Amino acid sequence: MSWTVKKSNGIYLPRIGWRLDARKATPNAFISHAHFDHFGNHPSILCSNSTAELLKARLPGNREWLTHPFNEPFHIESGVRGELFPAGHIPGSSMLRLESEEGSLLYTGDFKLHSSPAAESCIVPKADTLVMETTYGIPKYTFPPRSEVAADIIQFCHDTIADNFIPVLFGYSLGKAQAILSILQDSELQIMLHPQVLKMTQVCQKIGFEYPSFEPFDFRRATGHVIIAPPLTSKSSWLNSVEKKRTATISGWAMDPSISYRSGTDRAFAISDHSDFLELLEFVDLVGPKQVITVHGFATEFAQTLRDRGIDAWELASERQLNLNIVISRDSQPSPPSPKGPSQVHVNRSRGEFTHFATTYEAIAKASSHERKIELASNYLDSLDPSDIPAACLFLSGRAFPRSSRKKLAIDSKLNRQAILTATDATELDYKRSRATHVDSRSALLALVTRPDGSDRRLQDIRSLFTHLEQAPNPIYQHSLLSEQYKSMGPKETLALTLIATGSGTGDIVEDVVEEALARRTRNSVDSVKRANLRCSNLEKVANAAIDQLLDFVPLKHFYPMQLEAESIGRMDLEFLSTLPSPLWTETLFDGIRCQIHKIGEQTELFDESGTSLKHKFPEIVESSIHIPQDFVAEGLLVAWEKEQPLSISKLLERIRKPAEDLFIGEDVDTLLWLNDLLWFNGDTLIDQPLSNRRRELNTFTVNPKLRISPVTRLDSTEDLPTLLEDAKRRGHKGIIIKDETRSFDPLSPKSPRTLFY
Repeated sequence: MSWTVKKSNGIYLPRIGWRLDARKATPNAFISHAHFDHFGNHPSILCSNSTAELLKARLPGNREWLTHPFNEPFHIESGVRGELFPAGHIPGSSMLRLESEEGSLLYTGDFKLHSSPAAESCIVPKADTLVMETTYGIPKYTFPPRSEVAADIIQFCHDTIADNFIPVLFGYSLGKAQAILSILQDSELQIMLHPQVLKMTQVCQKIGFEYPSFEPFDFRRATGHVIIAPPLTSKSSWLNSVEKKRTATISGWAMDPSISYRSGTDRAFAISDHSDFLELLEFVDLVGPKQVITVHGFATEFAQTLRDRGIDAWELASERQLNLNIVISRDSQPSPPSPKGPSQVHVNRSRGEFTHFATTYEAIAKASSHERKIELASNYLDSLDPSDIPAACLFLSGRAFPRSSRKKLAIDSKLNRQAILTATDATELDYKRSRATHVDSRSALLALVTRPDGSDRRLQDIRSLFTHLEQAPNPIYQHSLLSEQYKSMGPKETLALTLIATGSGTGDIVEDVVEEALARRTRNSVDSVKRANLRCSNLEKVANAAIDQLLDFVPLKHFYPMQLEAESIGRMDLEFLSTLPSPLWTETLFDGIRCQIHKIGEQTELFDESGTSLKHKFPEIVESSIHIPQDFVAEGLLVAWEKEQPLSISKLLERIRKPAEDLFIGEDVDTLLWLNDLLWFNGDTLIDQPLSNRRRELNTFTVNPKLRISPVTRLDSTEDLPTLLEDAKRRGHKGIIIKDETRSFDPLSPKSPRTLFY
């Protein structure tokens, strides 16, 4: 028997079927504390007594509460005993220890080892396996003494008030705000609380915590008071009601020099309700585990620190699970990691992979001819181990994530510039001086990077970095991650990382270059690579399939819009008409919006031709699609329709321009979606089949008043086309469409398979 630990909707323990700190509703849920990023709308919740009271103030609805006091064992499942220990993070925060007769596991959630007046003091139990959060898991985040920082905060408040300004201290409404209150205990300062802070502080008082006197915020009497508020932007109307203010962020991220700039505050003070780097190390020593799993924050870096100290430790990444192979026996030793496990990620890999990539990326971007770009990219892929080709293809396209993943990095140029300045020990003044002597801002910034290229970063390191950046809780954390990477990079590496992280490199190398280079490297046809990428919009998946010679099996990506076929406008002349195949396949060209609809079960998505979701603009179409029993991806035309007559497209555009909250479907124009092509049907991708086959399947649909099948007319002669066109216009339609029923769905072809007559 073994403990298996997965990162799936929180931390998942298949051994007992429980999830820890899950965000999505799940039957068996343990919640370590009442911060929003650690709980969901679960039907029943296991937590401490105090956490339950705080959750009731934040989580509406009825549910079963499985509450327990600290340090009292209970049975969680047959043969497994649980016990809650105070985590020291915020009021009520708890760690969960699980034990059978032979072994134990401790899950920390967020924790603070050294005592804080704003939470119960942390109690550390022993455990064989430790699953721990590592938010501040690098040496940089070693905090100064709390008493010194507290004195600085109090002095800031007194000085601000003496200058006839109002001090505003920012901290999360639960936990950090109460810690700030406790810091001001003996300061003789008058305190006002933002409404959110007031609500949570009053709940904390009910569960037994005591604070200095305070009063609700009143902007008319704010002068002379210290205001405690949750983090707010400069656009906040509440914050703007406070005139003549000085603001300060209270956060462990204050160890980063740029936090005041990033948070838009005047000052920043390094106090956290998480353990700093040294406390994390001390905590591991106190638990005495045989194995450690790190989650959140600098999980990879802290796991490496523990391994350097001889401790078996690994990061639990979302794309990875750890089967710890703990034979549950006190006398037995844990099995060694599997050869395919995380311990082998960095073994036998050449150094300088990202340097090689950065040099190649620059060369391809500068190459003038398309063929030269393909040659350079192909040679580069030839030099790589097959396991690195997927990430290389993705990064060459200038993307951190595949298009169909919908993941994006919220890294703007200012944040990235600040990270580079921090890494190079430069200032904004240094940058401005450099800007005066360089042609553009990018060159000026790179001129400050004096370290030569040649870091030991691997492509998989960069891939992991992007995952962490995407999951980062705030820009301060992103800045810290980026600056640590830039410290070891030279100019070319810095430029390559900048282009991908900020998304400004997607136009440097078109995907066609990567697709053709991949086809050469894997000895596949260019068409098969392109069509696989058309179906899934995921270069990593396509690269893996190309390596395994399985491109034909790459499925269509559901709920992500495919590129649609191009259209051409024809003229009614005999020379042109004579080029069309016979019989002629004609359909009505409605005056509407070309759409794509994806429907599986009760889930539906509606996209316009550009890929923009229309789901919330036309909910009646989405709801009607659910009544079609088949699962499908189809193309169609969305039209305004009233009393079986078409209306102008302007009626649809009026609705699209309205904010979703202003829509009143019963009062808006009626709509209808005419389906005219079927791309995927009940598990089968149809785009390689001729149009006649695709329409044969489409005609089996059970349609309804909101979704109908566009009628087809076949003509044996072009002579009838003018009459058909005039008839369509007379009925209020835009014109007719001519299609080749023998052709497959092919948006990649330069020759359009669809001709429109107006």
